[in-house]
Amino acid sequence: MSGKLKDLRFKVWIAFLTILSGYINAGAIRSFSLPVSHHTGNVSHLALSIGNKNSEEVLALIFIILAFFAGACLSGLLFHERKFALKKRYGILLMCLALIFFNLAFFKTQVPQNLKTSALSFASGVQNAMFIFYGDILVRTTHITGYLTDAAFALAMCIRGKKDKFRFFIFYSLNILFFLGGGIIASLIKIDSFFLISAGLYFVAGLYYFVMRKKGKI
Repeated sequence: MSGKLKDLRFKVWIAFLTILSGYINAGAIRSFSLPVSHHTGNVSHLALSIGNKNSEEVLALIFIILAFFAGACLSGLLFHERKFALKKRYGILLMCLALIFFNLAFFKTQVPQNLKTSALSFASGVQNAMFIFYGDILVRTTHITGYLTDAAFALAMCIRGKKDKFRFFIFYSLNILFFLGGGIIASLIKIDSFFLISAGLYFVAGLYYFVMRKKGKI
């Protein structure tokens, strides 16, 4: 029973991070009309902005693409072993993101828009590159396009008779729904509270991680 409880705690943490990603991305779209958790569209948008000689859009898109890259790079430096274990740095990193968003919430009128969108994109990059494994599944909490592909592939394997792949299909499908749920939450809040709620959610994610770690998942 203890093992099942530990596994459940870990699943809840992954689900919470995915909900948080959906919330951050939808909130960024509501606030700035720009997605921050995925960048295929942003790179295409950048190409069009360059072609249209829209320097303001070009600068904004370059900022958020590079911020995502920087966040992923930071995670790469911290989790370079490419082996998941419940280390303190996961919780500390989430708490640091909370601190960034608390500052943005309290100084939002003084902070330029490009810095705000960059902070959101940086957080998404950090989160997406945190090396988290659930069993033999590499978790990417902001990468829903990848989850759609993986869910479809897993379902195809089930249809082909590989029933053991059904758990992969369920995992990816649930995380897509969690991301959707986070976006719905962002659509319902007062947008003036977006950064403050973001900070609170990252703080809860970090705090929950430390509790889970103390309980001893691994």
